Amino acid sequence: MRKDHRPIWLKRALSTYNRLWAEHFLHPQFDAVGEGLVVFNPQAVEVTGTRVRLGRDIHMMATRDAPIRFTSYPDPGGEIELGDCTIVLPGVRIASATSIRVGRNCMFATASSVSDADWHDIYDRTSAPGATRPVVLEDNVWIGDSAMVCKGVTIGENSVVGAGAVVASDVPPNVIVAGNPARVVKELDPERELIKRETLFDGDLSYAEYIEGFDRFVLSSNRFSVWLRSKLAPTREL
Repeated sequence: MRKDHRPIWLKRALSTYNRLWAEHFLHPQFDAVGEGLVVFNPQAVEVTGTRVRLGRDIHMMATRDAPIRFTSYPDPGGEIELGDCTIVLPGVRIASATSIRVGRNCMFATASSVSDADWHDIYDRTSAPGATRPVVLEDNVWIGDSAMVCKGVTIGENSVVGAGAVVASDVPPNVIVAGNPARVVKELDPERELIKRETLFDGDLSYAEYIEGFDRFVLSSNRFSVWLRSKLAPTREL
């Protein structure tokens, strides 16, 4: 889509539909859901098992070809907890047989994954879930595109995991790691201010008001007839 031709009322209607769908079908799949959950394409979010809890102001953006999956293995009993103001993008997989705890303001890029288990025993391939160790992501951690976080890992506050990295050991706070296995490639500048995702929700405007203002700026001149033509007979101008 070269341009969003939707009239603002149509986007509002679609957003309302997604919100109501998520409240009716998706929220009951979680043990706890904080206020302010926003899910784009909630039909593409899959929850398997219990003990999956969400904090407040969490955003998820799923697509049909890249669903978001939360899996909590029933025995011995996994649990997943996402802290406030976390964002989860398409294709993210979080699977727990023990415990995965995610702090506030964390970011999961497309196709990244976190697991606290091997999912099969090394020597008995019929036995699941194999070795397990808890995973902890402290506040403001950013997991890059297609990166993997393995069992037993703690990632320190503010740290960034580069795209495609495989994290098999602890990461200190305030660093960037990359590679397989992931290693520290850079330290964050302590003199620079780190602006956290929570600032989107704690400003003078609420997040909903901010989005409404943005939509008015981008979509207010759109007309239904033009949007319909863009769907039925798209051109470079539409």
